[in-house]
Amino acid sequence: MFWKKTIKLWKRNNSSFPPLLSLLMMAILWTACQNRPVPQTGNLDVNSTGSSVDSLLNKYTEFALRTDLSLLSENQRKMIPVLIKAAKIMDDLFWYEAYGNKEQLLAESTDPQLRRFIEINYGPWDRLNGNKPFVPGLGEKPAGANFYPADMSKEEFEQADLA
Repeated sequence: MFWKKTIKLWKRNNSSFPPLLSLLMMAILWTACQNRPVPQTGNLDVNSTGSSVDSLLNKYTEFALRTDLSLLSENQRKMIPVLIKAAKIMDDLFWYEAYGNKEQLLAESTDPQLRRFIEINYGPWDRLNGNKPFVPGLGEKPAGANFYPADMSKEEFEQADLA
């Protein structure tokens, strides 16, 4: 229902580029242009977790999203690959903000099940268990994850001129 109303609004305003998409693109560009250091993991033993990776993975179920594309116009169908591409960019940005160097962390794990659990959680902290670390050697998840500098205090954040 939301999308039908939004599409009608775009058509009514004769907008060639939807305002929400413009806002999304600006947010992606702003976030991508941030130049903060990425925390390095060092030498981690990512293959020796305290709990069974099988039991951790069993908390999740894979499923396929399906929809009836016949309801979409030709132009709307052409937008699907563009939106998927934007979603992949947003996924990479979320990985960076949630953890940092995704490739390094995944490369350090030779266990495919552990790698999958790391991918599901966008890092080495179990999101369904209070962000407790499941990869030895990393410790607690930083309060600002990788979105804010690791050494930034709450006071520094509140005093920062972010406007």
